Amino acid sequence: MVIARALLLTLVGAAAVTACSDDEGTTAGTTTGSGGTSLATTAATSTAGTGSASTSTGMLPPSFPVSGVVVDQDGLPVADAIVMQGGGERSTTTAADGTFSWELTDQVDGERVLVAAKIGYRSAGEAFTDVPDGAVTLVLYEVSPPDNTGYSFGHPGVGDPLVDSSTAFCGHCHTTFAAEFNQSAHARATRDPRVQDLYAGVAAALDSAGACAAAGGVWRTGRVPGQPSSTAPRCYLGDGVLPDLNGCGGPAGLACDDPALPLAQQPQSFGACADCHAIGMDGPLGGRDLLEAEGIAFELGNHCDACHHIREVGGVDEPPGVGGRVVMQRPREKIGDEIQGMTRQAMFGPYPDVPLPFMGGSYQPQFATAELCSGCHDQRQAALVPQTSLDPARWPEGLPTHSTFTEWQEGPFTATPCQGCHMPPKQDLFNAVDVTTPETAGISGGFVRPADRIRSHAFRGPLAVVDGLPRLLDTAATLDLVASEAGGSLEVTATVENEACGHALPSGEPMRAAFLVVRAEACGASLAAVNGPTIDDVGADYAVGQVGVDVTVGGATVTWPAGAAVAAPGKVVRVVRPTGTFLDYEGVGFFASPSLTPADKGLELSTPVAEAIITSVNGADIALDGVIGAQAGDRVIIADPVPQVFVDGDISRALSGASGLAFARVLTDATGRRMVPHHRAIDMLRDNRLLPLTPHTAAFTFALPPGCTEATVRATLVYRPHPLALSLERGWDARDYVATESSTVVPLP
Repeated sequence: MVIARALLLTLVGAAAVTACSDDEGTTAGTTTGSGGTSLATTAATSTAGTGSASTSTGMLPPSFPVSGVVVDQDGLPVADAIVMQGGGERSTTTAADGTFSWELTDQVDGERVLVAAKIGYRSAGEAFTDVPDGAVTLVLYEVSPPDNTGYSFGHPGVGDPLVDSSTAFCGHCHTTFAAEFNQSAHARATRDPRVQDLYAGVAAALDSAGACAAAGGVWRTGRVPGQPSSTAPRCYLGDGVLPDLNGCGGPAGLACDDPALPLAQQPQSFGACADCHAIGMDGPLGGRDLLEAEGIAFELGNHCDACHHIREVGGVDEPPGVGGRVVMQRPREKIGDEIQGMTRQAMFGPYPDVPLPFMGGSYQPQFATAELCSGCHDQRQAALVPQTSLDPARWPEGLPTHSTFTEWQEGPFTATPCQGCHMPPKQDLFNAVDVTTPETAGISGGFVRPADRIRSHAFRGPLAVVDGLPRLLDTAATLDLVASEAGGSLEVTATVENEACGHALPSGEPMRAAFLVVRAEACGASLAAVNGPTIDDVGADYAVGQVGVDVTVGGATVTWPAGAAVAAPGKVVRVVRPTGTFLDYEGVGFFASPSLTPADKGLELSTPVAEAIITSVNGADIALDGVIGAQAGDRVIIADPVPQVFVDGDISRALSGASGLAFARVLTDATGRRMVPHHRAIDMLRDNRLLPLTPHTAAFTFALPPGCTEATVRATLVYRPHPLALSLERGWDARDYVATESSTVVPLP
């Protein structure tokens, strides 16, 4: 490793031609022209300044003026181009005739480099070892549309210079960033098994015909994710973009992704999944089949060479991803006139002073703003399943299945863009090139930047630990708990607030949810809740019935054929009573409208009636460890017991009916199913997720047994990445995570 870093330091300190000539003229998305001409050599020659020096002493004064002109590749002046000293904080712009005057100073580390840049062009720079005695010309090469569908994306590398052995890999110089990226969700965007499962309608975890049949699936042939030309048996089960949107893949037929499917029956609708989950696919972009992704497009998802070929991002009124608002610009301009000549590279980024010709740095300020993230993290969709539709009065602009950017834009933290939290500053680098130092800074190695302009590429999510920082989940919310004894009962008030998250909590994938869970104990036993809200079906259950309809309650026995089929000793039976009232919460988006009634906001409240542990099951009879009472119309729920202490990362539990509240965006499909994958959605029934700086308070009452001297109350905010029922169906690893918790001890009279 030491030897490799020493080699990199040598390369960074050398001219760009040296950095490339050892790599047989190759780099990401670049080919060697006939005769083996090096891209770096040719590009450097083409963009060099033309000023002359008065002397060759190599000694520069503390500051000196430079004047000249910025022109394009045709020699025409470029107006309003940025001119600055590389690594400096100040800049000027060129006049209408492309002219400028600027001063270079020794107050900036490294080489004295004059840089010119403009959106839509590759930046150019010239380093000075002597004071020029004439005008300097800087040439900006335009990044010309249209996008080059013949471009082959380059490999980001693994972030180890011994492995990333040439500049064909981003990690050869950007070692830390490549290593961080490889651990990020962006790297998993295409190969994530949950994405692939919901796309094809499969359960990859069920890897045998027997396991598949036991789960109710169909074992048949389909394409292997990441290997478009290969097929293998897979378990087809549940919802999927391909079967739902194309009507193929019925139980008796071939799978939608079986190449043997007749041409007329093959899928034509792909749900635009690849438009955001696989922007790194070679070839045409937009409307592609996600199963076409292979190589680095599959293994490394939305990788470096893909992201840094985003020319611009349009408004959220356009479709998300590369089929709409994300405008890709893979370079097509040739160096020289040879048909097989070199392509001049272009890499878009947030800073104008990246003049290394080898990179073809092109200034795009959106890379430092939330607008870049809005390219995918905001989506309004039409009804995608055939013969279904949205209510045009309710959703005239489409159903907002994802609204992270809009939530941030309408929230109180707009001074901090997405990058401020999800790409924290790097304190141990001078810039994006690992081996650059203040002494070696310049055109080849880049310029020294403050830490807040060197951003982690781990793309920190709610559960990621980056550079020793706490998880975002751990700092997002606060929970205040107040409890007291009153008239022989324990009165509890819990207030949860999204204190530090710039968008609603949770955001992103609409099937995510958070749960406020409140419980109490005294004399070593859990206390029975007698009032207060209970977690609805978002919290998950194994069965739900209704007393007087399909459930009979008699003492310590519940007679319920459907419930008995899933009941097991150790699970619990909870009885809750619908109140007919609805929570008047401050909602997200559509549900923030003051014209909506509580009923319009869709969160009906139920109060607790009884809870008991299942001891045995005999036919349709479920035996309990205690007598429970119920009346006609009460809901009976089979679920999991609530632990007194939640362990972070423990398996997800069915929490429906427990004291607390669920915070979620609830999508429904045309059949009335709730919490469906968003490709099936035609409506949103509620959105009571936690808005920034908007407290949610709930009150609870627990019965106190006589003779206890104190009671302990605990409240926990739990985050769940995907619904338990879906996880169980597909065999996914289902876990819950503790966002925050609070407890208090109440002395009893």
